[in-house]
Amino acid sequence: PINVEATWSRSTSADILGSARPDRYYAKFAGAPDSSLWYPSALANAIAGKDLDTLNPEIIIQINSEADWDLDGLGKPTRFEYDLKSVMIHELAHGLGFLSTSAYIFDRTKGQNVGVLDQPTPFDAYSQTEDGNRLADLPSRSIELAKALTSKLVWSGPEGIKANNGVKPLLFTPATYEAGSSVSHLDEETFANTGSNTALTPSMAAGEVFTELGPVLLGMMRDLRNKPAPG
Repeated sequence: PINVEATWSRSTSADILGSARPDRYYAKFAGAPDSSLWYPSALANAIAGKDLDTLNPEIIIQINSEADWDLDGLGKPTRFEYDLKSVMIHELAHGLGFLSTSAYIFDRTKGQNVGVLDQPTPFDAYSQTEDGNRLADLPSRSIELAKALTSKLVWSGPEGIKANNGVKPLLFTPATYEAGSSVSHLDEETFANTGSNTALTPSMAAGEVFTELGPVLLGMMRDLRNKPAPG
């Protein structure tokens, strides 16, 4: 069982419909495919075959109570409403592990932006630069990592590639870093209007509905259960 703690409250920004994260991450647990990586709660439990923390939920979700919601669950919002069920599907995917733990910050010592990735996850190991470097292998608190977070990144997992017709899925990495959106979504322009694969793009329009996680995302989730190949 996957336990979710969901909060209904005002978000810090009216543009944010919701947010989600794993409650915690685990490394070097019994059965971990890669001992150097950190696995989100629900994924770690699934791989270990047991609940590694019986006292806390696996996923934390916060929904913006101030948004114009369609709450009936029938999937027929007006063009001015957001479908709550669709947003929950999107956020649950993040909670299950479709999420980078990287950050993009200004370093006063260096006088410029740096990338930080102290606890790389399987998601970070499958996310690669065009020349094959894994995010998980780039130095943390570095200019090199900052450049990677704002450059083209692709998914290197075989299941995700297979589901995307043999093409490495493109991640959302605009040149101007967007906290909460960059890296942890499929590319908006590439996957917009692609049916169910649209569920994990960073933007959702009023009136938009999706009822499932598309084949590309499901392929990527299968990859997360296996050991990533070296970069």
